[in-house]
Amino acid sequence: MAPNDAIHFESVIDRFVHQNGMHFIDVPDGVAQLFVSTTSVRMMCLLNGKVEFHCALRPKGNGTFYISVGTPIRQQLKIRSGDKIQAAIWKDDSEYGRKMPEELQELLAIDEEGNRCFQALKSSDQRAIMYYVDGAKNSQIRIDRAIKMIDRFKKK
Repeated sequence: MAPNDAIHFESVIDRFVHQNGMHFIDVPDGVAQLFVSTTSVRMMCLLNGKVEFHCALRPKGNGTFYISVGTPIRQQLKIRSGDKIQAAIWKDDSEYGRKMPEELQELLAIDEEGNRCFQALKSSDQRAIMYYVDGAKNSQIRIDRAIKMIDRFKKK
């Protein structure tokens, strides 16, 4: 769960009118200022003491910051727009800013060229691949997805 240095706050699930109605929580200015730079910052978030996930502290453009709260997280917590939530955030110190799927990790360990290509990608592209691979429900599909993605980058 949340480490001792996590910052705790209360927020409300909200939804952007634009950006396809994406759900988010506002991060209080005092909290955001502890972490921010000029770009989004990779964080860990724990909502209502139950669901922990990798996220980014993103600028809204008006000096305030938010964290996206996707559908699977909202469904798991049974929350929707307007609901109050308890949040805890802390800096994400993981290598890639999200959990590396075991199947992708194994593939990169045995495929030197694939690993070189993967390491050369922007960190956001690396996370997108990890998200795609990890989204499969069974191990064989995760393996197939990992091979497909790495092969795609090796051909470029």
